[in-house]
This record gives sequence, structure tokens and C-alpha cells, in this order.
Amino acid sequence: MSAMTTITAQPTRSLGAPVTTRLTSLRLGVALVLSALLLAVVPALAGAADLPDPLATGPYAPTEIPQYLAGTVNLQEPNSGGGGLTTAAGAATLQVRGSAWYPTGKATPSPLIVLVHGNHSSCDSGSAPSCTAFKRNDRGYAYMAQNLASWGYTVVSVDQDQLMYYQDGNMGKGMHQRRLLIAATLDAFYKANQEVMPSDADNNLGSTFLGKLDFTRIGLMGHSRGGDAVTSFIDYNRTRPAPGRRYDLRGVISLAPVDYERRAPYGMPYMTSLPLCDGDVSNIQGARFFERSQYIDLTDPFPRIQFAVQGTNHNYYNSVWSADSDDASAADVACGPAAANQDTSVRLSGGTTINGATPSPSTPTLLGTYTWATRNLGDPALMGEQEKVGLATMGSFFRRYVGGETGFDPYMTGEVVQDGVTPALPASACPTSANGARISCFDRMKTAYFAAPAEREDVIRPDADTPLAASAVGTSITGSGFANPYLENGGVTPKPATTASGIDWCNPEPDNFAPAQLGVAGLPTAKKACPLPAAAALGGQNGIRENGPVNQSYGMQLALAWDHPLDNSGRPATIGTRIPAADGDVSGLKALALGAGVNFFDPRNPDRGTDGLWNPQTAEQDFTIALTDKAGHEGTVAAGSPKYGTALQPTLGSTTARTHVILNEIRVPLTEFGAQGVDLTSVRKVELRFGGAGMPQSGSVQVADIRFQEAGGAPQVLADSPGASGPATGALTAGPDPAALIAATPRAAASPALPDVLGIGGATKLAAKCVDTKAPKAKVTSTSVKGRWLTLKGTATDLGCGTSRTRAVKAGSVASVQVTITRAAGGGKCRFVKGNGKLGRPMPCTTPIALVAKKTTAWSLKPSGRLAAGVYAITVRAIDASGNVQAAKATKLTVK
Repeated sequence: MSAMTTITAQPTRSLGAPVTTRLTSLRLGVALVLSALLLAVVPALAGAADLPDPLATGPYAPTEIPQYLAGTVNLQEPNSGGGGLTTAAGAATLQVRGSAWYPTGKATPSPLIVLVHGNHSSCDSGSAPSCTAFKRNDRGYAYMAQNLASWGYTVVSVDQDQLMYYQDGNMGKGMHQRRLLIAATLDAFYKANQEVMPSDADNNLGSTFLGKLDFTRIGLMGHSRGGDAVTSFIDYNRTRPAPGRRYDLRGVISLAPVDYERRAPYGMPYMTSLPLCDGDVSNIQGARFFERSQYIDLTDPFPRIQFAVQGTNHNYYNSVWSADSDDASAADVACGPAAANQDTSVRLSGGTTINGATPSPSTPTLLGTYTWATRNLGDPALMGEQEKVGLATMGSFFRRYVGGETGFDPYMTGEVVQDGVTPALPASACPTSANGARISCFDRMKTAYFAAPAEREDVIRPDADTPLAASAVGTSITGSGFANPYLENGGVTPKPATTASGIDWCNPEPDNFAPAQLGVAGLPTAKKACPLPAAAALGGQNGIRENGPVNQSYGMQLALAWDHPLDNSGRPATIGTRIPAADGDVSGLKALALGAGVNFFDPRNPDRGTDGLWNPQTAEQDFTIALTDKAGHEGTVAAGSPKYGTALQPTLGSTTARTHVILNEIRVPLTEFGAQGVDLTSVRKVELRFGGAGMPQSGSVQVADIRFQEAGGAPQVLADSPGASGPATGALTAGPDPAALIAATPRAAASPALPDVLGIGGATKLAAKCVDTKAPKAKVTSTSVKGRWLTLKGTATDLGCGTSRTRAVKAGSVASVQVTITRAAGGGKCRFVKGNGKLGRPMPCTTPIALVAKKTTAWSLKPSGRLAAGVYAITVRAIDASGNVQAAKATKLTVK
């Protein structure tokens, strides 16, 4: 060993308790395997012990309605290729029904969570649509519903057992019917919150929910086809034809979803969960939603979240499905059942079996999970490891954004892992079985958080027009020393020519999702294919469900490969860009983040070998991230450090259906650079370096979306219940308001081909009562600018009821007051003041970003930082409880 060599040891995660680390290797350009393990206790992230436990039970006793009946609904499934109904059975009148849980004795209205299961068998016995005994797929989320009800949430799980018989099985897959049924459910419970429901064969809610529900706080979760349905409902709800009610969605989750409608969700916090051992939706289609949604609306003020979980399959998130079958039972070193892979399977259990229960009327395949008798109880003692992961991730999301409980924020952003040893999962959800403990809890989950524009500064975002030339801050992307990322005998033929820098771009989103259904020959063809293994090789496009490419993250990305650049040129391969002075102050943000994924099939990457098929620590990639300030001070970090996540670990699995390339997040706290002397108020350059000293000398990765993000200080988005002790009640008190976005969106025209079947008739017609038709009014009563600190105060009033609209509300109820503070940027663009007082990047003036004032009738607004000198326009508008919006005029403000 040369005396000049500096050895830096980075802790990796133990395969046991999350508070220990295991030193496995030193990076010297080649791996030097130690002959002994160095064990050390590492202090947890400051405050990690104080993080809330999403599996803990709350103060309320859940009351359960095993089957609610809320009227009927007329559904139809249009022909997805155009024209009339798909079949004679494409339209039906069905009961609006399911199961519900609510907090017993809660004095204030509860937020409403709606759960939507996916496609499964309809019957335990008999034949659909009139089963002798229905499957009750809606009961499979009882474990989560009971927990949320104990914390003050009302949870409704929609029964679609009958609907599945009528869905279009070709291309539409029942999505139109599902969004109508979601609307029917919300309409029915809205009515039940307003008045006593009738008691008959189709109704049993009575007065149970009268005045008990908070319709300013609604969350949706959809599983499998339900995951596609809730993303479909987002768009439908936003533009729902009059007079249908539009609902204030504060958070939407797609769990192991399909992607038949190719939506891009926006307008509220959105989360997708990816089970990496999924045996049904094996091409992990949820990653597409996360990628597509990021730039679909550059003014959308809400974050996107992606959780990718090792060892989870499709069915075990639903206990009814878990008792029926194991969708990932096929042979695979990492994802196969434990019986076949005793020493390598990392599969999580799907439930705890109670012996002695007698299956009836037939015997399902239990496979060590729930029994027939226990599959729908929701008993916390019965939860398997996968249900615990589901409750930890989905429960945390709902409580953070629907309830506004900010104590869950570090789970959402990924900040919880920044000490390199504290897992993204709470200790209560860390698996303990032989399979579960085979890999560390830290390595179980990858978190990707894409912040809202007001809390994000994009740096390198592959542009549709000039993906290899222009950065997001208007400077040139520079690069050198890279090798062609495409393989000579790979799945992209002919092999693309090598660019001048070696860097290439790609987007694996296919032109046609399912070509055969459209009469198009061949496999799905990408807009510009990312590097692929050969068709017959592991991960090849011929061998995955629907023949999709192995890269599951559909969107613009950079393909980077390097092959011993130090030997070839004496320098590492580099890609970077200059940061203009106007964008160089990132001191108000927390992290430098980027998306990255390793092309496991490229021989230039570390060989996974036998152990690498199941052990994510075996073949990790690495490169250097460098940040330079105005004075030339440079800070560098190793991207592969566990402190920044596990995006550079290889995919697990030994079969094509279980191997994936997915962009996950590398998140580096900016304090890491500040501690090395970088002035975070004057950053001037971001650079990634590959194949440098002490790093892997060759490799192939995908990279996208380099950005600074996450506002410092207290959370800003939907943060209105400090800590984690239960949901806030009523309209938003801080941050951007989803209701305001919906109210400002034009409705679609009524469509005879796609009728809105609810809102004016049938079970959901409201009794005649006073309705609000007039916009509220807000005004500024005082403006104070001291030392460039701005304080605004004002009042707002609502005139209350009119007589011409159908949405019943309480008279005189102002929901929120929104303030837009704007400075002209030229060329039809404006810069909007953010919550921290800083100006955002130039954006179209027609798409403003508003700040929500504190309180309503007597409101105030004070940005947390000083404003820059200049001339501003201030616009104040009020929104009432029925969505009426004030048309306000701007006033001038000069800050010196």
C-alpha cells in the first residue's frame, strides 16, 4: 500500500439490529475484503428516537361497520377504442357498499380516507356478478383502517366485487367505472354527513356519520387496478362536469399500481409504492407515475414520493388476497418462497396464521399467511411483515398530508436515514423472521422525495429539446471521459453511435403500451430506448410482463458509462454545469438530490455474483458528487454512502421478472458540503465524477433530475398539526391549498358518452337547503415592511347562502385566504415569493404560486425571511367552503 494512499472507511448496514454497522470493505479502486468484521455502535440521527411510530395505536377505539350500504349507482364502461358500450354487460346498477371504520367518541369531524382494492376474484362461492358468497376484497385493508381510526380518521374501503364482472377486460380495464364508483362513494358519504340517510335494502348509514366527517381532508389509496383508478379519479375530480361535487384531495397513494391509462398525477401530495418482488405487476408500473408527475405542472405546489421495498409482493398488502394466493411463488433466488430458497429468500411474510380455523366453503391455498377465518379481521396481532411495512408507509403518508401531522415528515423526505444506520422504516416495522432479517432493515426500503417547485431548484433536468446541452438553470451541460452506455450485443440495435462526450439520453416510455391490442406488431418501442440487455439475456425485453423494457422509470434520463478513465486520460469522467449567481444561494434548502439507477446487466458494473442476487450490499456502485462555491471552495461526497440512501445498490433477483432498473434517490444534506467550507449562499458549480481514485473504475448508470430541495425550518406543505398526535380539523392553516387549485380549474363539459351519473339524482341528491353561491371577499388592512420583513394583515368575509347552486355548505364560511406576492421577471414571466421570503425561479405570470394566510376572518401573513429590494404586486383572494373564489385586484408594494 502506498504511503500516499488515503483510506476512507464507510459504514454499511448490518444484517442484524439497525443500530450496529458492519465494516465490509475499503475503497482503493478495487475492493479489499477484510478478514474480520469491525462492529461499532453508531449514534442514531438526532431526534430519530422521537419520531412517531406509525404502528402505535391511537387514543380512540375504532368502531367498525362490516358492510355499509349507501344507495345505488348506475355505471357504464365505454368501449376503450371508442364507440358504444363494450358489451351488453358494460352498464349496470350496483350498490355503493364496502366496509368502514371510524373513531368512537371523537368530538370533532374526522378526515376521510377512501381505500380502493384492485382486480381479484369476486366470489368465495357461486358466480359473478351474483355470488353466493362474495370475496369481500375490501376487507383486506382492515389492519390499516383500524389503526388510522384509532388516531381520529374515518376509513372507508370500497367493495368492487360486483363491478369487476362488468369491466372492460381488453384495454379500459374498468377504470371509468372505478372512478365513477369512487365519486359515488364520496357523494354518498357527503350526503350522510349532511343529513340522515334513509333505511332500506340499499341504505344502512342512517345518522352514523351526520356531522362527523371533515370533507376538507380526504385521502385516497388504490391497490393494483385501484392504483390506476385513483390516479384516474384525480383528473376526473378536478374537471368533473357541473353540478357534480369536486372534492378536496389532500393525498393520494398508488400501491403496486397498473398503468393502463398512463396518467400523470398532480394537484396534491402523491405517493407510489413499489413491491420489488411483485409477481403480478412484475414490471413495477408505479415508477412511471412518479416520473411522469414530476414536471407535468411546473406550478404544482406539492411533493411526489416513491417507496421501493425489497421483499414485498403484490398480494400480501391485502389480507384477503394474502389468504388466497402468493403471487410471487415462482422460483427466484431473492423473491422465491422460503421453502425453495431457504438460505437466500428475502421475502416478507404476509400474515400470521391462527391454527384451528376451518376454511369454508372451500379450502384456499394458505401458504403460511392468513386463514379463511382471520383474513379480514384487521387484528394488529395478525399482521405479517408486509402489512407492517404497508401500514408504516401508507399510514405515515396519510397522517402527514391528510391530517397535517408534521412529525412524519422525515419519513417522507428520507431525512431519517441520513446518519447511515437508521432505517427508513420505524423499528416496529423492521422484519424479524429468518427471511426478513436476511438483509438489514436499512436496506429494505428506498425513499425518493421530489419536492414542490417552491422548495426546489432544478439544476440538470434532461430537456426534451436539448437533453445533452442545456441545464435547468440556463447554463451548458459539460461532460467528458465517458464510454458509450450501449452494449455491443445489447438489446438496443443497431448500437447507437458514441456522442462526443460519451453521454447519451433516453426515455423508455413506449409509444404504445400494449401494441398487440392495437393491432401493432412487435414489442413496445421506446421514444428513445435506454440501455438494455440482449432480448434473451437476464432482464431482456422478451421476458418481462407485457414485454416492457427493464428500465421501469419512464421519463427523460441520462445514460452514463465509464471504463477506466484514469487509465485512459488520467482524469475521471465528469458531467456538470455552472450555477448562475442568481440561482447560487441554496442556503435555505436542505439537500442536494438526484435520481440514479444501476444497469445491473452491464459487465462494466461490479459483478453481482451468487450472493449479489439476494444481498444488496454485494455489488454497490459509487461515484463522487462535487459542489463548488464562488471562491473556489469545493466539497465532495461519495454518492454510494449509506448516509445518502441505497439507490446505487444492484437489483435483487435471479429471474427477468424480478430484476429492475429504477431511478431511486441519492439525497445529500447540504450541511455535508458546508462542513467542508463551501459557502451555500454562493454555489457556482455542480459536478458528478466517475472512475476517480478510490472509486469503481468502470460502470453504467442512469441519472436524472439533479436538484437542490426541501425548505429549511418547519415543513411548509399541508403542515397544520405539529408533531404526530392526531389530525388537525377543518380548512388548511398553512401552505398551498389543494382546494384552491381545484376551485381554479375549469370544469369539463357534460359528455353523453361519459356521463357523470351522480351529484344531482339518485342516492346522492341532497335535500333542499340553503346553498352558497357568492364569492367571499378579502382585503388588506395593514402592510408593514421593516428591514425588508413583510407583515400583512387583513379581514375576510363570506356573504353566505344563495339559491342557485347544488352544493350545500354552512353560510358565511371562509375556507382560506391566499396571498400571491409577485415580482416581474420580463418576457411574460414572474418570480413568486416563497414561504421563506425568497424569490422562486422565473415562471409564467399566469400560473402563480400562492401563500396561505394564518386564520381567515382576521388573517395575517409573514414570510419567514426578508424580501429582496424591488417592486412587488400583492394579490389577496379568499375561498369559501363551497369553492367560490374571489376575483381580486393586485396592489403595488415597494421594498427598499
